[in-house]
Amino acid sequence: MDIKLGVVLSGGGAKGAYEAGFLKALSEFNIQPDAISGTSIGALNGAIYSSNKNTKDVALALEKIWKDLANTKALSFIDKKKTFMTFVEILTIFSPTAPVSRLARGISYLASKGNNKSGALKIEPINNILGNYTSIEKLRMGLPFYVGLTESSGNVIDALRLFELENNGLTEYRKIKDLKDEDIYKTILASAALPIFFDAQKIDGVEYRDGCLGSLNNEWGNTPAKPLIEKENCTHLIVCHLNEGSFFDRNDPIFKDVAIIEIRPKNETFSSMLDPLRFSVDKIDIWMQQGYEDSKRILSESFQALDGKYERVKSEIQSDYAIERLKSKKFFIPDE
Repeated sequence: MDIKLGVVLSGGGAKGAYEAGFLKALSEFNIQPDAISGTSIGALNGAIYSSNKNTKDVALALEKIWKDLANTKALSFIDKKKTFMTFVEILTIFSPTAPVSRLARGISYLASKGNNKSGALKIEPINNILGNYTSIEKLRMGLPFYVGLTESSGNVIDALRLFELENNGLTEYRKIKDLKDEDIYKTILASAALPIFFDAQKIDGVEYRDGCLGSLNNEWGNTPAKPLIEKENCTHLIVCHLNEGSFFDRNDPIFKDVAIIEIRPKNETFSSMLDPLRFSVDKIDIWMQQGYEDSKRILSESFQALDGKYERVKSEIQSDYAIERLKSKKFFIPDE
């Protein structure tokens, strides 16, 4: 059976710096995947990674990108009024009665049916990264690359989905190479468009946001392994999570014949709900280094285990071969 390796990059905002360290470790092991998938910030990291064939150059580029993000105030506000109105709208959801009251939830739902699918923060820093470090042509010529995105239902419902209070969304997976030129960047930006903070992106008349919003409990939209198995027939996956308790059920039948190595941050790596918004120099540096160290350790341990398994299998094959030779020359005493 041919081995086909896929790399999966989870979402998590500023915590995506951890993935830059992970991808640096991959380059040092000279690992070249056959396909990549990503959601949210994983879609941004994946776009850079998939469109550059030299993994060492990619690792250096991602390190520079993340340092630039930290130094350029990635989370700059559009205007105070828009920000204030967005947060007032969202705060009404999380009043003591809203999550449990059907009436309150109904009002929240109706409120969201307007056109408020805008975010409080600028998307330009992310858009500039795509323009500076990749291109439509590179993405088409690069590795097969999938991103997860979810159809937006407005700020209120999208926020409910984000906090797992609503689960009627469905993660859609798009293969970047199959898209029209004008939709490629928009699809990646949509996957990274966290509700409340970033505008939904309109693609073919439909507005989309972060892939983490759909099917949290059964599709793992934030950890998009599914398309690499179903569409690319990957036999092996290396999955980089950005949470210790990421939604990921390895007992699902889809993973039955797939070998998986999981990179997970230590419990103390991320300590606050605000970490996805902390694009600060000190945090970015710490998280990149932690991602690198965790990945080097886990990958080293995994490869050592594989080497041991290989040697055992090799020994068993050699033993079986020796027995067959003995049998053929009749030097072997058969069982009675």
